[in-house]
Amino acid sequence: MSVAKSAEPIRTKPPFKRSYVDRRAISVVRRLQEEGFETYLVGGCVRDLLLGSRPKDFDIATSAKPETVRRLFRRSRMIGRRFRIVHVHHGREIFEVSTFRAEPPKQEGKDVKVIRSDNVYGSVQEDANRRDFRVNGLFLDPIAGEIVDWVGGLQDIEDRVLHSIGDPEVRFREDPVRILRLIKFMRRLDLAPGDAEIAAADRHAHDLSHAAPARLAEEVFRLLSTGQSEGVFEDLEALKIRRYVIPELVKWLRASDTNRDALHHRLRALDEMAAHGLHADYDFHLAVLFGPRVEQEFDPATRRGKLKEYPQIAAAILGEFQQRARLPRVAVSCATNLLLAQLRLDPPEYVPSGSRKRWNRKALMAQPWFPLALSYLKLRLKAEGRSPELWQEWHDRYGEFGQDEE
Repeated sequence: MSVAKSAEPIRTKPPFKRSYVDRRAISVVRRLQEEGFETYLVGGCVRDLLLGSRPKDFDIATSAKPETVRRLFRRSRMIGRRFRIVHVHHGREIFEVSTFRAEPPKQEGKDVKVIRSDNVYGSVQEDANRRDFRVNGLFLDPIAGEIVDWVGGLQDIEDRVLHSIGDPEVRFREDPVRILRLIKFMRRLDLAPGDAEIAAADRHAHDLSHAAPARLAEEVFRLLSTGQSEGVFEDLEALKIRRYVIPELVKWLRASDTNRDALHHRLRALDEMAAHGLHADYDFHLAVLFGPRVEQEFDPATRRGKLKEYPQIAAAILGEFQQRARLPRVAVSCATNLLLAQLRLDPPEYVPSGSRKRWNRKALMAQPWFPLALSYLKLRLKAEGRSPELWQEWHDRYGEFGQDEE
């Protein structure tokens, strides 16, 4: 479903209090405006404020070129290749400042190509029209106290629907990763997608094979952070796009319903813990995603590969994903440690009793990643329908260990 471009945007007063907007983000906007540059808060932060939630990030769009932004803010640095943006540091916060960009060249018919570069600068209206979904195309001027809507995003917020800016058939082919973003916003924001968007996503899911692996991996972690990861993976299954997003798990998932169920139980437990305040990063999500497969390889009775040493098994399985997705090695190392720690926190029968006696509990609890390993134990017990008693025992030991250290 497309929307006609308006010569004039809708302008309206925001329905939320100014105090809900980060004051440091406001100061960055004010500085740029005082220098004569048209500047707004944009995208997800405006959308989230209108939906009644507090944004995690406040992104900024401006008519100032990146070099100018870099010159105006001493504590800033320019990053990005596909998108040239500036990170402005304000206290402990980092604000992403981008220059208004022109719409990509119009593409129609069978010759639509993936956009590889997006650094042609344009007007604020063009910048709005180049974004993915209408709810993400809203601009907020916190100084004037005004929301500017070029694309019909306010109506979609009111209707709680998710429509592409422009023809989804074209927009999803220009950038197939938008299909994953459609799923993310459907689940995280509880917005109903348009029929045209669902049809286009189904028709062009195979175009994800052309997307950069690093971008796909980034979206995977964002999907896992939605608090609706189990539903997200059902969507990936329905659209038949798991093979593009997590090819390292596809063969394993297809091998048996038991494998599929094991992953879904982990994801359900992750969602439950997220609902109660768990904040996880790459390392923890990696452990959740690959944990069932790694644990299956740990067990000699179900092992398929030739490796026998636990560290080698975990490193080999996670390393396959890391190499394709170019993840930080530190995240993979931490995820490996979380999985190996479970052999000591909750030893399975195949671990020799002699090994258990030699383990040093204090050395284990002294590791910086131990609290995450403890959280992962809690998640495993929840996923397997077991009592949290074992987690509580280790939690109490860790509390006593911390007091001893003091």
